[in-house]
This record gives sequence, C-alpha cells and structure tokens, in this order.
Amino acid sequence: MKKSMKKMLALLLGVTMLISMLAGCGSSKDTKDNTKTSSGSATNNGAAGNNDAVGVVDTSKHVDLKMYLIGDRTPDFDEVYGKINKILEQKLNCSLSVNFLSWGEHDTKYSLLFSSQENFDLIFTASSWCHYEQTVALGGFYPMSEEFIKTYAPDIWKVVPEVAWNQAKINDQIYMVPNYQNEFGQDVIAVRGDLLKKYGFKNITTWEELMSFYKACAADGIYASQGGPWYQYFQSQGLSTTGGVPKAGELYLYHTQDPSDLKFTYLLDWDGFTKYCKEMKELADAGSWSPDILNSYDERQTGLLTGRTASMIWNLGSCRLYAKQANAEKPDWNVTICDPVSSQPKKVNSYINNGVAINASSKNKERAMMVLNEFYTNPEVFDLAMLGIKGKHWEAVGDKEYKIIDESGYGVSSNCNWGWNNANITRTESIENRTALDDTHDTLLAGFNNNIKAEHAYDGFNFDSNKVTTQVSAVEAALGNYYDPLVNGLVDDVDKAIAELKAALESAGVRDIQAELEKQAAEYVAKN
Repeated sequence: MKKSMKKMLALLLGVTMLISMLAGCGSSKDTKDNTKTSSGSATNNGAAGNNDAVGVVDTSKHVDLKMYLIGDRTPDFDEVYGKINKILEQKLNCSLSVNFLSWGEHDTKYSLLFSSQENFDLIFTASSWCHYEQTVALGGFYPMSEEFIKTYAPDIWKVVPEVAWNQAKINDQIYMVPNYQNEFGQDVIAVRGDLLKKYGFKNITTWEELMSFYKACAADGIYASQGGPWYQYFQSQGLSTTGGVPKAGELYLYHTQDPSDLKFTYLLDWDGFTKYCKEMKELADAGSWSPDILNSYDERQTGLLTGRTASMIWNLGSCRLYAKQANAEKPDWNVTICDPVSSQPKKVNSYINNGVAINASSKNKERAMMVLNEFYTNPEVFDLAMLGIKGKHWEAVGDKEYKIIDESGYGVSSNCNWGWNNANITRTESIENRTALDDTHDTLLAGFNNNIKAEHAYDGFNFDSNKVTTQVSAVEAALGNYYDPLVNGLVDDVDKAIAELKAALESAGVRDIQAELEKQAAEYVAKN
C-alpha cells in the first residue's frame, strides 16, 4: 500500500525522527495591494468550504496570536521564541505567545479551553492521546478546506503526503495539520543501569523481566516507576489503542499484530485487563510506586531525573534524551534503555499522532495558518523551535546535522515542537564521543527498523463520536472515577472495582458506542 511503501522507504533511508506542533489565524475582508506573506499573495477564504475568495490577505494590521502546547516551559523557552517572534514580525506582521498544558493536567484542562471559549488561535493535538477526535466532536477545531490550506500554507501542502491528510479527515473534513515524520508507536524504558546490575539483571526484554525488576526495586525500598506500565502490558499482548474512542483510545483495543483480526477488545470484557489490574495491585501494595501518584503533576521524566524512581516509560527518542541528562548529572547511575516487548514487530504511528489545529473561535485563522507554514517549512524557525538558539544550545555540522552545546536550558525536541515535525528539514545529531547509551539507542532503533509489523486496517482508522456524544461524555465521567486507580493498582478489591466500573459504563451507554464503533470500522474497511 502507498502508506506502507512511503513509511518503509523513509525508514530504510534512516529518516526516523521525533515529535511535534503549532499555529493559528484570522480573517480580513479588506482588500489591499501591499500584502506581505511568506510565499506571495494569498486568497482570503474566511470559512472552510467557502470558495468565493474576496481578496488578498491584508497583513498591514499587526495581530497577536496565542498558542497552546503540551508539557512544561523550559528555562530558555521565552528567549528562543523571542527570536522566532522577530522573524514572524518581519515576515507576517504578527507575534505569538505560548501557554503550556502540563502532562499532568492536559487531560482535564484541554476541553475546558473550548467550553470556556478562551481566546486563542493554535493548539497541539494528536489522534487518541491528545484530544483530536473528542475536540472535533465538540466543534472546537476549525475545519480546513483544501483551498484554505493551499492558500495560507502552500509549502505545507507540498510537504505533507496525501495519506496524512486522509488520516486527518473526520467526515471528509480536515481539522489538523499532521506532522510529517516516521515515528514508532512503541514505548521503551529508560532505567538505571546501576540498579539493573545490583538486582542481577543484564537487560529487560520481556514483560516477566519487567515485573521482576519492579518487585526487586520495591523490596529495596525504591520506587520502580511513576505508575503502572499499562501500555507495556497491552503492547506485549499485541494490542493497540483505537483512535477516537474514550480514554485516549484505551477502552477498545485491536490486535494490531494480526491484520486478519478485525475484532475490537472491550477492556471490561477482557480477562487480560483483570489479570493486569491484579498484578498492579500486588506491585502497588509492595511499594513499586508512590501511593499518591494520582495526585501528582510530575512530568514523565521527573522521577528518573530526581532519583525518586528507577525508570521512566516513553518513546525511544525521549528515553535517550532524559537518560543522557541523567547520566550527565549522575554518571554512576549509568542509565540505559530497555525494550520489555523486544520480540514484538514494531508499529509505525500514523501521521496524526502529532499535529496542530486551529481554534474554531480564532479571530485570526488565516494569519495563524501562515504562521504554521513558517514553523513547518522555514528551516530557521524550525531549527529554533526544535533545537534552540544556534551558538548557545547547538551548532550546525554541515547542512543536515547538529551538535549539542548545552541542553539544560532548552533541550532537543523538548518543547512540543512535534506537531510540525518535517522529515525533509529535520537535522540529525552528530555524535563525536559516543557512549554506551548511544550505542544501545542505535542498536534498538536498527532493530525497530528491521522488524516493522504488517499494516493493519485499523492503524489509520479513527472513530467519530459525533453520533454518540452523550454516551461518550457519560463514559468518560465513569472512567474518571475508577479507571486510573485500577490500572495503577490503587483499589482495595480489584474484582469489586471492575464490576462497579463495568456497571457504570453499561449505564452510561458503552454498548451504544461499541455498536457505532463496529459500524464505522466495517464501513472504513470496505471503503479502504
């Protein structure tokens, strides 16, 4: 298939990168001749699907745009974006301010930005894990027509492949600009090598070894992680999240490792979920993580970097990033990377795993889209957002590589630049003094590239919840009361908690969601 060939080609060429986001705009009905844009004049298309252009974009009036990203603001973030704003002021007569939703709060605060009608223009989004389908169902994102994209972001239109635009469509409308990169949908763990050695482990390559390590940490009075390794578990069973369904795609899983299996696994009907929850209770009771984790707003890397936990779970690139930081600060920890599901062929994420959307209420949609065009395709802006300030945080090695000078103030791909990842202009790191960590990372990455799973029909499928919005809201509310305590082992009686959750979900209308999901999936398979 076209998608598979495109990804395989990119991967075999070694184009494997990491992470994304940005932009937002507004309409003007005045026609001016002194228009300045990033790529020539642009036709004003005030609403998606409106083909009667009314003139060229007028950028003579300065506008201040606002964008939301995910994560925490780094110490040098404002300095970096000050330099980006100088470019935006010169080219588009606008400025951009950025707010962050932390990892610990975005699940609860993301939708509030739209329900409260907060004034902003651009926001990072992603299928399943970062509110894309749910926000579309709420009417929060601006639907971008092909003409709108070509007019205000012509360079993006040339870069993003057709398959990515198709993945972004819901009811044949595009609501995000997807990133263009190949990214593995496989979490690994960054783990303290000194503790591996202390507890008699050479590596962690299976679920059973991971559980043994967690128990060894607990027996030694050390928190193993910042919570239960839920994704590691269902990935070890060959399962994957389903885009658009409640709880970031986790309520219904599908067997991504078996392309012939088109059934969905509803968690509360799956014995494997009960087995996992009981195993997590055993670990939680033993002290494998803090009993207060549900009230924590720590970032994923906080526990590892502060020494409060022995490991962290994230994608390969992020684990390498924070493992290097930990080793720079505590060399005796010898942090390394392990793949607890090493035998599984690897899934390449869809392009909509990272992206940027425009707020439907934005008063500056056109200018916002033009700004996103700069972030996505202007190498100077792209490098700033990804790497920081040249000469302070990094230096160029030729035209396509970089070398780190100081990562403490900004950090490579640490500031939610993932939404506008562009494989065509992303620099790769030039490493002079390789470490064992670098070698481990490269060995794992090569193994990933040589073990890509067969494509499943549902890998590009995204559930549209518009017809069951009431049921989805009720289900999400019910999940909020039970789900996180269960997957982290923080309940008194697992069987009782699961029974209560199951009853609450049935009452909320979960079977209506399942029926609609199965109907849409069947139509999607027939169409594609």
